[in-house]
Amino acid sequence: MARIFYAFLIIVVAVILWMLPFTEAIYDFRTDVREDNFTVITGVGVTNSTVQLFTDIYDDDISMIDLSSNDGDDTPTYSSYNSTTRNLVVTGLSANTTRTLSVWYDIDALTESGAVGNLLDMLDLFWLLVIIGFPAAGLVAIFVMKA
Repeated sequence: MARIFYAFLIIVVAVILWMLPFTEAIYDFRTDVREDNFTVITGVGVTNSTVQLFTDIYDDDISMIDLSSNDGDDTPTYSSYNSTTRNLVVTGLSANTTRTLSVWYDIDALTESGAVGNLLDMLDLFWLLVIIGFPAAGLVAIFVMKA
């Protein structure tokens, strides 16, 4: 009976570990948010513009880009990003206007430490193996171990 309790306890611990935001914590430690500001002028009938970011987006993850404009008529969104040239095409701008466009994006915070970055890249896999291994160990304890 004790082995079933211990196996159940291991499975409960695995579920608790699964709920922890471990991968998000690694991402937050690994990245910093950078803000670039650009003065963008659009001509008559032009509602898009290309800006060149000052540094690379972390892992080319364009889903983390946030844009804003000081012109209330703008609804800026990104259309495309070229990781080689760091050019970001912004659409949704009002025509024939000058505005300040602010771009927030994630950058690599560990540029000087390749070894720490490699370790953090492997921690997600290690975390997944631990979460999968705990319930498997619990099931083995139920069916194989002698009490």
